[in-house]
Amino acid sequence: MPIVLSLILLGAFIAEIALGAAGSERALIPLGALITRGWSGADWWRIFTFSFLHLNWLHLALNTAGLLWLGRIVERRLGRARLTAIFAAGGLTSGIAGMLLGPLLPTTGVAVGASGAVCGLVAAAVILAFRGEADRRLRVPLIIFLGLMFAVSFVPGVSLAGHLGGLVGGTVSARYFRA
Repeated sequence: MPIVLSLILLGAFIAEIALGAAGSERALIPLGALITRGWSGADWWRIFTFSFLHLNWLHLALNTAGLLWLGRIVERRLGRARLTAIFAAGGLTSGIAGMLLGPLLPTTGVAVGASGAVCGLVAAAVILAFRGEADRRLRVPLIIFLGLMFAVSFVPGVSLAGHLGGLVGGTVSARYFRA
């Protein structure tokens, strides 16, 4: 399933390129980018779409790498359906946090990318790694990845609210699901 999700992200990015929207946050708004400042109730649907859009190839590659690594960990322990549910929960809570906290935290006013959903996967993977001894070897790499993701959240242009929201969604989902 991580490969299927990655192909969906790639397909969306190819569509962005074909439509001339790649590389411009403003050009991605009509395609479903999340408006984090000045949004209205009519923008609610963007919490479902923004995770599938990416600003550039590097943005897509970083999110895809995280999705492939973490997705495989979560899928092996919880299965395809639960992996998909955690990815979706991370993306949705990322979007909700981005909309609600956007006016309060540094942001460009527009958010795109699957990093909130990937944050949900890292939260779930960390929880799963600490549940049993079989996953002991994953603990240090996952904690390092979590720390890097947290640090990247403070880089200008990156959605701190979205990353935190994704972590919350992944944590709640993983606590709900039992391996």
